[in-house]
Formats: sequence, structure tokens, C-alpha cells
Amino acid sequence: MIGQNWWSRIGLVMCIMASVGSVSGCEFNMDNLKNNSQVKATQNDSEKEIWRVFRFYLAATNEFNFDSVKYSHQHVETVQQARQNVPLAEFKVRDYERLEQELIAAREAGHSHSDLEAATDALLPVLHEVVVAVKELDTYYKEKRYESDNYAFAQTQLEKLSTLIDAFRPKYDAVDTIVNTYHKQEGKRLVKVMRNNGQINGADMVEMMLIYSDIVDHIVERKSDSDFQWLKEQKEAASEIGAKITAAEAQNRLDQQKNLDKAIADFIADPRIATEDAVVEQYNELVSRPMNFKLLDSVQNPYVPEKL
Repeated sequence: MIGQNWWSRIGLVMCIMASVGSVSGCEFNMDNLKNNSQVKATQNDSEKEIWRVFRFYLAATNEFNFDSVKYSHQHVETVQQARQNVPLAEFKVRDYERLEQELIAAREAGHSHSDLEAATDALLPVLHEVVVAVKELDTYYKEKRYESDNYAFAQTQLEKLSTLIDAFRPKYDAVDTIVNTYHKQEGKRLVKVMRNNGQINGADMVEMMLIYSDIVDHIVERKSDSDFQWLKEQKEAASEIGAKITAAEAQNRLDQQKNLDKAIADFIADPRIATEDAVVEQYNELVSRPMNFKLLDSVQNPYVPEKL
């Protein structure tokens, strides 16, 4: 497996909405969730508890996915240099340890969706093995042990890590897919809540982001086999919704929407890895743009989505 690129991008940042205030919808973290985990009174107690715990899983996968995409080139370069027996100062790759810690925190936070809990339980053992293997490589390079074994341990450990990543990827994808599915369900519910509350700009923003999320999912899943006519239609639908949003507070995201639309159009015209990656990058940039839902609509009691 030495020649295989097993450090390919995993997952997408699936945030749709911003949290209370002006914090970006994708910049929340586990500490914020532990310190502020209230849920609005639009759901019964059981649903509130499931959603409160679910946000821990959302935070864990969002952070892992966002960092994986943002630093993918550095991670790939690290592995390539290790395979070429370059004397690295450290073995810096995806933060698997942080993902493990945050998924454990999610399991300990309470009860959420049973299928998500089961998928997480299936992931954690192999994730722990990955964490251990990465730590061993990092220690190996920091202690400069390659000077005494001529990189023998590095090559053996890279093979082991490659096998572990092959086992990790489908199990992580299962967790990420479940998180994404429930997240979209909640987004559709909130569109209705906000429209009923007179928050037209807010509802339009959420609906627009849901469409873009579906577009990116489709591209990443089907790549050059994508339904290009469907992509065009969905992009046009999202653009039409965005054009209806009149609040100045949304301009930051609407400006980035143009960049995402261009990336999607470029992929449709020339579907390949580079244009696909550009779509993911521009989408992640869109959802990370800070925005305050309280300022999108002039209503007396605006419903503000929590860190979703």
C-alpha cells in the first residue's frame, strides 16, 4: 500500500447556521458546547436532550473535516517525505487524537441517536489504534531514532498505519454520514420554524445552505459521474434563494456564494480532482463566514439557531 494515497480528504464541514451572536457556524468547539448547551423550547424534553448531545458529534466531525481539508497538502507532504526517508522534525498529520477525545466526550455527554452511537462505538477501537500509531511515529522522529535504524521503523510503521487508515475510513464515513443526515433533517425543521416566526431572510439562508450541502455531497460522492443537469438546476435554485436575502448582515456569505457558484460551474465544465477540491474548499469557506441570525430579520422575538 506504499503507493496508495490513503490521506485523501475525508468528509465535509456541514455547518448550516451560525450560533448566537456573531460566531461562525463552523468555529464552535467542544469547550463551547460543554459550557453552553441550552436548546430552544421548540422541541420536547426528549428531543432537546437528543439534539443537545448530537451537537457534540457535529462539533467533533466538523472540526476534523475542516482541519483535514485546510491542512491536507501539509499532511500529504508529511507522509510523502516519511516514505522518502526525510528526517522529519515531527510526524504532523490529521488530529486523530482530538477526534478520539471529542467522540468519547460525545458518548459520555448523554443519549443521542442510537444508530450514531453504534457507529461511533464501531469507530473508536480502530481510531484508537490510529492514534497510537501516529504518536509512535511522531515520537520516533522527535527522538531522531531514524539515525540508528536507517528509517526501518518508519517504513514498517507507515505500512501498519496505511492498513489502519483503510479500516478507519469506512467507519468514520459511516459516522460522518449519519451526522450529516440528522443535521440536514434539523435544518429543514428550522426552515419551517423560522418562516412561521416571520424570519424570512433567516429561513432563506438556511434553505440555501441546505441546497449547497446537497450539491457538495453529490459531487464528492459521484465525482465525474455527477448529474450535471441536476447540479446546474440546484445551483440556480440556491442562487435564486440567495438573491431574495436582503439583510446587510448576510452580505459576507452572499459574497462568498459567488465564489462557490463559480467553483461548481468550473466542476461542471471540467470534472476532476482539482475542481472537486475547489468546490469543497469554497463551500467550507462559505459556511465558516460569521453571521448573526438576530440581525437578518426585524422580528420581536427572533428564533436564533444554536450551534448547528
